[in-house]
Amino acid sequence: MITCDQSDYLEIACLYRIPIALSWAGGLRVEGTPLDTGYNEQRQECLLMMVGDREEWVVLDGVQNMTALVENPHFAQIRFGEAF
Repeated sequence: MITCDQSDYLEIACLYRIPIALSWAGGLRVEGTPLDTGYNEQRQECLLMMVGDREEWVVLDGVQNMTALVENPHFAQIRFGEAF
């Protein structure tokens, strides 16, 4: 589950277009530049990302980590599912 504080970091990543890597248990990893947050038709929280040369809605259900791929003053890594 993503807390409000953690959701703020998703918004920051979108606002500043910070390239990130999202990772899930089982080894799934998505790298790209976040563009926006939203919900899909199933009302799942998603992140619109530029992955390679295409935009892709990434479902955030079960995401464990968001890692910044470039140095920035906002965050290095956010662990989801944990309270701050």
